[in-house]
Amino acid sequence: MNRTELKQAARLAAKELRDGLSENSRMAWADTVCQLAVDWIRRRNDRGLPITNVMAYVPFRSELDTTLLIEWCWRTGLSVVVPRVVRGDRSMELYTIEAWDELAPGAYGIREPDPVTARRCKASYVPDVVFVPGLAFDRSGGRLGYGGGYYDRFRDRLEALTRQAGAAMPPWIALGYGAQLVDEVPMDAHDVRVDAVLTERGFTGGTQHGFDAF
Repeated sequence: MNRTELKQAARLAAKELRDGLSENSRMAWADTVCQLAVDWIRRRNDRGLPITNVMAYVPFRSELDTTLLIEWCWRTGLSVVVPRVVRGDRSMELYTIEAWDELAPGAYGIREPDPVTARRCKASYVPDVVFVPGLAFDRSGGRLGYGGGYYDRFRDRLEALTRQAGAAMPPWIALGYGAQLVDEVPMDAHDVRVDAVLTERGFTGGTQHGFDAF
């Protein structure tokens, strides 16, 4: 089995595992993960590392539901930015959303910002934190995505923007269920690693952004 086949088999197995989790368990775990994310944002703000805007994903199928996190951000005055994919070049555009009705079905059937109602961010926009989905994760920050490379390309773009500005990269945090943690995710050189994985069990990953505080 070559590398491509290995990753495809891993994706299929991870998707079947995630889809097989009970809806009640997924809902309960999502509540816990969203609360842990909120606690982390508050703690970071208390340490003088303010987060004023959050990039999140709109949940699709059995992905961990980010609804509670997004709505908490709205209530507390944090800007929420979500991606809209461009299938032509497999890139992502960012939009600020202030309500769920600013979303519409987009590529792959995923709810995305409606360009008519949502406000598009400038090309130079860099979020304060990036919450990402995935099929499986490991304890070294490995992330198994869906194969489109959208987040890999977006990370490359952010790295170029922050390097040009002399700024630090924002933390990249994968949100998922504990059952999605595996010993090792098959990774290629271009695949993005996350700074930490947040599940209902807490943070797993590096300490450079203060994840060790949990």
